[in-house]
Amino acid sequence: MRYFILIGVVITIVGAWTGAWFYIAGGVRSEIQAVVSQSTPSRMLGHDGVEVGGFPYRIKVDIAAPRAALLGDGMDFRWATDKVSAVRHLWQPNHVLLELAGQHRFELSQNGAVRKLVLDNREARASVETGTGGRLDRLSLDITAPSLQDNGALVLRGRRLQVHVRMTPDAADSIDLALRGDDLELDDGLLPPDLAELAGLARDISLLDVRTTVTGLPPNTATATPFALWRDGGGTVEVRQFHLVWGSVEITASGSLALDDRMRPIGALTARIRGHDELLDFAVKSGAMSKNSRAAAGAVLGLLAAAAGGVLSVPVRLQDGQLFLGPVAVAKLMPLALR
Repeated sequence: MRYFILIGVVITIVGAWTGAWFYIAGGVRSEIQAVVSQSTPSRMLGHDGVEVGGFPYRIKVDIAAPRAALLGDGMDFRWATDKVSAVRHLWQPNHVLLELAGQHRFELSQNGAVRKLVLDNREARASVETGTGGRLDRLSLDITAPSLQDNGALVLRGRRLQVHVRMTPDAADSIDLALRGDDLELDDGLLPPDLAELAGLARDISLLDVRTTVTGLPPNTATATPFALWRDGGGTVEVRQFHLVWGSVEITASGSLALDDRMRPIGALTARIRGHDELLDFAVKSGAMSKNSRAAAGAVLGLLAAAAGGVLSVPVRLQDGQLFLGPVAVAKLMPLALR
Protein backbone atom coordinates (compact mmCIF):
# COMPACT_ATOMS: atom_id res chain seq x y z
CA MET A 1 0.00 0.00 0.00
CA ARG A 2 2.80 2.39 0.89
CA TYR A 3 4.24 1.94 -2.61
CA PHE A 4 1.03 3.19 -4.15
CA ILE A 5 1.15 6.17 -1.77
CA LEU A 6 4.76 6.88 -2.79
CA ILE A 7 3.88 6.65 -6.47
CA GLY A 8 0.96 8.97 -5.90
CA VAL A 9 3.19 11.49 -4.12
CA VAL A 10 5.72 11.37 -6.98
CA ILE A 11 3.01 11.84 -9.59
CA THR A 12 1.59 14.76 -7.60
CA ILE A 13 5.00 16.44 -7.32
CA VAL A 14 5.77 15.95 -11.00
CA GLY A 15 2.35 17.23 -11.97
CA ALA A 16 2.70 20.28 -9.71
CA TRP A 17 6.18 21.02 -11.06
CA THR A 18 4.99 20.65 -14.67
CA GLY A 19 2.01 22.89 -14.03
CA ALA A 20 4.24 25.49 -12.33
CA TRP A 21 6.69 25.43 -15.25
CA PHE A 22 4.01 25.98 -17.87
CA TYR A 23 2.41 28.70 -15.74
CA ILE A 24 5.72 30.56 -15.42
CA ALA A 25 6.54 30.05 -19.11
CA GLY A 26 3.17 31.47 -20.09
CA GLY A 27 3.74 34.43 -17.80
CA VAL A 28 7.11 35.11 -19.39
CA ARG A 29 5.62 35.04 -22.87
CA SER A 30 2.79 37.35 -21.83
CA GLU A 31 5.24 39.73 -20.16
CA ILE A 32 7.33 40.01 -23.32
CA GLN A 33 4.26 40.66 -25.45
CA ALA A 34 3.04 43.25 -22.95
CA VAL A 35 6.33 45.14 -23.07
CA VAL A 36 6.34 45.14 -26.87
CA SER A 37 2.70 46.27 -27.00
CA GLN A 38 3.56 49.30 -24.84
CA SER A 39 5.58 50.83 -27.67
CA THR A 40 5.05 54.55 -28.21
CA PRO A 41 6.02 56.94 -31.04
CA SER A 42 9.19 57.76 -29.09
CA ARG A 43 10.03 54.24 -27.88
CA MET A 44 9.47 51.25 -30.13
CA LEU A 45 10.25 47.59 -29.47
CA GLY A 46 9.76 44.66 -31.83
CA HIS A 47 10.75 41.12 -32.82
CA ASP A 48 9.93 38.44 -35.38
CA GLY A 49 8.92 35.73 -32.92
CA VAL A 50 9.37 34.36 -29.41
CA GLU A 51 9.95 30.72 -28.42
CA VAL A 52 9.80 29.61 -24.78
CA GLY A 53 11.36 26.28 -23.75
CA GLY A 54 13.79 24.80 -21.25
CA PHE A 55 11.46 22.37 -19.48
CA PRO A 56 11.79 21.10 -16.79
CA TYR A 57 14.50 23.04 -14.87
CA ARG A 58 14.73 26.41 -16.54
CA ILE A 59 12.94 28.97 -18.68
CA LYS A 60 14.72 29.60 -21.98
CA VAL A 61 13.49 32.35 -24.27
CA ASP A 62 14.68 32.74 -27.87
CA ILE A 63 13.76 36.06 -29.47
CA ALA A 64 14.15 36.30 -33.25
CA ALA A 65 15.30 39.61 -34.74
CA PRO A 66 14.80 41.80 -31.65
CA ARG A 67 14.97 45.53 -32.26
CA ALA A 68 14.52 48.78 -30.37
CA ALA A 69 14.31 52.49 -31.19
CA LEU A 70 14.38 55.66 -29.09
CA LEU A 71 13.17 58.66 -31.08
CA GLY A 72 12.86 62.35 -30.35
CA ASP A 73 14.61 65.55 -29.18
CA GLY A 74 16.59 65.76 -32.42
CA MET A 75 18.33 62.46 -31.76
CA ASP A 76 17.23 58.97 -32.85
CA PHE A 77 18.80 55.73 -31.64
CA ARG A 78 18.14 52.30 -33.13
CA TRP A 79 19.46 48.83 -32.29
CA ALA A 80 18.87 45.46 -33.93
CA THR A 81 20.36 41.98 -33.98
CA ASP A 82 19.46 38.58 -35.37
CA LYS A 83 18.75 36.68 -32.15
CA VAL A 84 18.89 36.97 -28.38
CA SER A 85 18.48 34.07 -25.97
CA ALA A 86 17.72 34.37 -22.26
CA VAL A 87 17.83 31.68 -19.58
CA ARG A 88 16.41 31.82 -16.06
CA HIS A 89 16.44 28.93 -13.61
CA LEU A 90 13.24 28.45 -11.64
CA TRP A 91 15.06 28.67 -8.30
CA GLN A 92 16.81 31.94 -9.31
CA PRO A 93 13.99 34.16 -10.60
CA ASN A 94 16.07 37.34 -10.25
CA HIS A 95 19.07 36.11 -12.24
CA VAL A 96 18.94 36.02 -16.05
CA LEU A 97 21.70 34.84 -18.39
CA LEU A 98 21.76 36.29 -21.91
CA GLU A 99 23.36 34.88 -25.05
CA LEU A 100 24.24 37.82 -27.31
CA ALA A 101 26.59 36.27 -29.87
CA GLY A 102 26.37 37.70 -33.36
CA GLN A 103 26.20 41.07 -35.03
CA HIS A 104 24.64 44.04 -33.27
CA ARG A 105 23.71 47.02 -35.42
CA PHE A 106 23.38 50.53 -33.98
CA GLU A 107 22.23 53.66 -35.76
CA LEU A 108 22.46 57.15 -34.30
CA SER A 109 20.83 60.08 -36.11
CA GLN A 110 21.37 63.63 -34.90
CA ASN A 111 20.63 66.86 -36.75
CA GLY A 112 20.45 65.03 -40.08
CA ALA A 113 23.77 63.21 -39.62
CA VAL A 114 23.56 59.41 -39.48
CA ARG A 115 26.18 57.23 -37.84
CA LYS A 116 26.05 53.46 -38.18
CA LEU A 117 28.00 51.20 -35.82
CA VAL A 118 28.29 47.42 -36.11
CA LEU A 119 29.57 45.43 -33.15
CA ASP A 120 30.49 41.85 -34.02
CA ASN A 121 31.90 39.07 -31.85
CA ARG A 122 32.61 35.37 -31.66
CA GLU A 123 30.92 34.93 -28.28
CA ALA A 124 29.00 37.38 -26.09
CA ARG A 125 27.25 36.67 -22.81
CA ALA A 126 25.62 38.80 -20.16
CA SER A 127 24.47 38.19 -16.61
CA VAL A 128 21.71 40.35 -15.08
CA GLU A 129 20.71 40.28 -11.42
CA THR A 130 17.79 42.31 -10.12
CA GLY A 131 16.50 43.12 -6.67
CA THR A 132 13.30 44.43 -5.15
CA GLY A 133 10.95 45.95 -7.69
CA GLY A 134 13.12 44.89 -10.60
CA ARG A 135 15.93 47.24 -9.56
CA LEU A 136 19.19 46.38 -11.30
CA ASP A 137 21.72 45.03 -8.80
CA ARG A 138 24.46 43.69 -11.04
CA LEU A 139 25.22 43.51 -14.76
CA SER A 140 28.15 41.70 -16.38
CA LEU A 141 29.01 41.58 -20.07
CA ASP A 142 31.74 39.36 -21.55
CA ILE A 143 32.60 39.64 -25.27
CA THR A 144 35.13 37.41 -27.04
CA ALA A 145 36.82 38.67 -30.23
CA PRO A 146 34.91 41.98 -30.42
CA SER A 147 35.18 44.11 -33.56
CA LEU A 148 33.62 47.50 -34.19
CA GLN A 149 32.83 49.12 -37.53
CA ASP A 150 31.98 52.80 -37.85
CA ASN A 151 30.09 53.60 -41.06
CA GLY A 152 31.63 50.55 -42.71
CA ALA A 153 35.23 51.15 -41.56
CA LEU A 154 36.80 48.79 -39.03
CA VAL A 155 38.00 50.91 -36.10
CA LEU A 156 38.49 48.49 -33.21
CA ARG A 157 39.12 44.80 -32.66
CA GLY A 158 40.33 42.80 -29.71
CA ARG A 159 40.67 39.49 -27.95
CA ARG A 160 38.27 40.12 -25.08
CA LEU A 161 36.17 42.91 -23.58
CA GLN A 162 34.44 42.81 -20.19
CA VAL A 163 32.07 45.29 -18.54
CA HIS A 164 30.75 45.03 -14.98
CA VAL A 165 28.15 47.26 -13.28
CA ARG A 166 27.09 46.86 -9.66
CA MET A 167 24.93 48.97 -7.39
CA THR A 168 27.26 49.96 -4.57
CA PRO A 169 26.21 48.24 -1.31
CA ASP A 170 24.76 50.64 1.29
CA ALA A 171 24.88 53.59 -1.14
CA ALA A 172 21.72 54.12 -3.19
CA ASP A 173 23.25 56.96 -5.21
CA SER A 174 26.43 55.15 -6.28
CA ILE A 175 27.42 52.40 -8.69
CA ASP A 176 30.62 50.44 -9.27
CA LEU A 177 31.78 50.36 -12.89
CA ALA A 178 34.61 48.20 -14.24
CA LEU A 179 35.96 47.82 -17.77
CA ARG A 180 38.67 45.46 -18.99
CA GLY A 181 39.97 45.09 -22.52
CA ASP A 182 42.63 42.59 -23.61
CA ASP A 183 44.71 42.88 -26.78
CA LEU A 184 42.74 45.73 -28.30
CA GLU A 185 43.84 47.08 -31.68
CA LEU A 186 42.88 50.59 -32.73
CA ASP A 187 42.51 51.11 -36.46
CA ASP A 188 43.49 54.32 -38.25
CA GLY A 189 39.81 55.00 -38.92
CA LEU A 190 39.24 55.60 -35.21
CA LEU A 191 41.14 58.89 -35.45
CA PRO A 192 39.60 62.04 -36.97
CA PRO A 193 41.29 63.34 -40.15
CA ASP A 194 43.08 66.18 -38.34
CA LEU A 195 44.86 63.62 -36.14
CA ALA A 196 45.78 61.20 -38.94
CA GLU A 197 49.50 61.57 -38.29
CA LEU A 198 49.02 59.95 -34.89
CA ALA A 199 48.52 56.65 -36.73
CA GLY A 200 52.27 56.16 -36.62
CA LEU A 201 52.17 55.76 -32.85
CA ALA A 202 51.34 52.52 -31.07
CA ARG A 203 47.86 51.21 -31.87
CA ASP A 204 47.89 48.05 -29.75
CA ILE A 205 46.50 48.19 -26.22
CA SER A 206 47.68 45.03 -24.48
CA LEU A 207 45.62 45.81 -21.39
CA LEU A 208 43.04 48.36 -20.29
CA ASP A 209 41.73 47.77 -16.78
CA VAL A 210 39.56 50.48 -15.19
CA ARG A 211 37.70 50.14 -11.90
CA THR A 212 35.64 53.06 -10.62
CA THR A 213 32.83 54.08 -8.32
CA VAL A 214 30.45 56.80 -9.55
CA THR A 215 28.89 58.72 -6.65
CA GLY A 216 26.11 61.26 -6.36
CA LEU A 217 23.88 59.77 -9.06
CA PRO A 218 20.44 61.40 -9.36
CA PRO A 219 17.26 59.28 -9.28
CA ASN A 220 16.19 57.31 -12.35
CA THR A 221 19.75 56.90 -13.57
CA ALA A 222 18.73 53.81 -15.52
CA THR A 223 16.61 55.90 -17.86
CA ALA A 224 18.40 59.26 -17.94
CA THR A 225 21.54 60.81 -16.53
CA PRO A 226 21.40 64.62 -16.32
CA PHE A 227 25.14 65.28 -16.11
CA ALA A 228 24.78 68.91 -15.01
CA LEU A 229 22.55 67.81 -12.14
CA TRP A 230 25.06 65.12 -11.22
CA ARG A 231 27.89 67.65 -11.28
CA ASP A 232 25.98 70.27 -9.25
CA GLY A 233 25.09 67.61 -6.68
CA GLY A 234 28.75 66.86 -6.03
CA GLY A 235 28.97 63.73 -8.16
CA THR A 236 32.41 62.21 -8.56
CA VAL A 237 34.16 59.34 -10.30
CA GLU A 238 36.40 57.59 -7.79
CA VAL A 239 39.10 55.83 -9.83
CA ARG A 240 40.13 52.88 -7.70
CA GLN A 241 42.37 51.48 -10.42
CA PHE A 242 43.47 52.56 -13.87
CA HIS A 243 45.97 50.28 -15.62
CA LEU A 244 46.92 50.83 -19.26
CA VAL A 245 49.56 48.99 -21.28
CA TRP A 246 49.73 50.71 -24.66
CA GLY A 247 52.71 49.87 -26.83
CA SER A 248 55.77 50.69 -24.70
CA VAL A 249 53.71 52.91 -22.37
CA GLU A 250 52.41 51.56 -19.06
CA ILE A 251 50.30 53.68 -16.71
CA THR A 252 48.82 52.87 -13.33
CA ALA A 253 46.79 55.53 -11.53
CA SER A 254 44.11 56.16 -8.92
CA GLY A 255 42.29 59.23 -7.69
CA SER A 256 39.10 61.24 -8.03
CA LEU A 257 37.49 63.05 -10.99
CA ALA A 258 34.50 65.34 -11.52
CA LEU A 259 33.26 68.02 -13.96
CA ASP A 260 33.77 71.78 -13.70
CA ASP A 261 31.25 74.50 -14.60
CA ARG A 262 32.21 74.17 -18.28
CA MET A 263 31.77 70.38 -18.28
CA ARG A 264 35.53 69.82 -18.39
CA PRO A 265 37.15 67.06 -16.31
CA ILE A 266 38.72 68.19 -13.05
CA GLY A 267 40.40 66.19 -10.33
CA ALA A 268 43.61 64.72 -9.01
CA LEU A 269 45.27 61.35 -9.31
CA THR A 270 48.54 59.70 -8.44
CA ALA A 271 50.22 57.88 -11.30
CA ARG A 272 53.18 55.70 -12.17
CA ILE A 273 54.19 55.96 -15.81
CA ARG A 274 56.70 53.97 -17.79
CA GLY A 275 57.44 55.39 -21.24
CA HIS A 276 56.42 59.00 -20.61
CA ASP A 277 58.39 60.16 -23.67
CA GLU A 278 55.85 58.44 -25.94
CA LEU A 279 53.06 60.31 -24.16
CA LEU A 280 54.81 63.61 -24.83
CA ASP A 281 55.21 62.65 -28.50
CA PHE A 282 51.49 61.95 -28.62
CA ALA A 283 50.77 65.38 -27.10
CA VAL A 284 52.92 67.09 -29.76
CA LYS A 285 51.37 65.19 -32.67
CA SER A 286 47.86 65.90 -31.39
CA GLY A 287 48.61 69.63 -31.18
CA ALA A 288 48.24 69.78 -27.39
CA MET A 289 51.90 70.74 -26.92
CA SER A 290 54.48 72.60 -28.98
CA LYS A 291 57.87 71.07 -29.79
CA ASN A 292 59.62 73.63 -27.58
CA SER A 293 57.31 72.82 -24.67
CA ARG A 294 57.88 69.13 -25.29
CA ALA A 295 61.65 69.59 -25.00
CA ALA A 296 61.32 71.43 -21.70
CA ALA A 297 58.76 68.94 -20.36
CA GLY A 298 60.92 66.02 -21.44
CA ALA A 299 63.89 67.41 -19.54
CA VAL A 300 61.92 67.95 -16.31
CA LEU A 301 60.03 64.66 -16.39
CA GLY A 302 63.15 62.80 -17.48
CA LEU A 303 64.97 63.93 -14.34
CA LEU A 304 62.02 62.87 -12.16
CA ALA A 305 61.85 59.46 -13.86
CA ALA A 306 65.63 58.92 -13.61
CA ALA A 307 65.48 59.58 -9.88
CA ALA A 308 62.86 56.79 -9.57
CA GLY A 309 64.64 54.14 -11.64
CA GLY A 310 63.02 54.98 -14.96
CA VAL A 311 59.42 55.04 -13.75
CA LEU A 312 57.77 58.44 -13.53
CA SER A 313 55.84 58.77 -10.26
CA VAL A 314 53.93 62.06 -10.28
CA PRO A 315 50.67 63.63 -9.22
CA VAL A 316 48.27 64.17 -12.11
CA ARG A 317 46.03 67.26 -12.03
CA LEU A 318 43.10 68.13 -14.24
CA GLN A 319 42.43 71.81 -13.67
CA ASP A 320 41.29 74.88 -15.61
CA GLY A 321 41.02 72.88 -18.83
CA GLN A 322 44.54 71.48 -18.69
CA LEU A 323 46.13 68.14 -17.83
CA PHE A 324 49.29 68.32 -15.72
CA LEU A 325 51.89 65.60 -15.17
CA GLY A 326 53.63 66.88 -12.09
CA PRO A 327 54.51 70.53 -12.88
CA VAL A 328 54.13 70.11 -16.66
CA ALA A 329 50.97 70.88 -18.66
CA VAL A 330 50.74 68.23 -21.40
CA ALA A 331 47.24 68.55 -22.84
CA LYS A 332 44.18 70.75 -23.11
CA LEU A 333 40.87 69.40 -21.84
CA MET A 334 37.79 70.21 -23.89
CA PRO A 335 34.22 70.28 -22.52
CA LEU A 336 32.61 66.86 -22.74
CA ALA A 337 29.78 66.56 -25.25
CA LEU A 338 27.25 65.27 -22.72
CA ARG A 339 23.48 65.71 -22.93
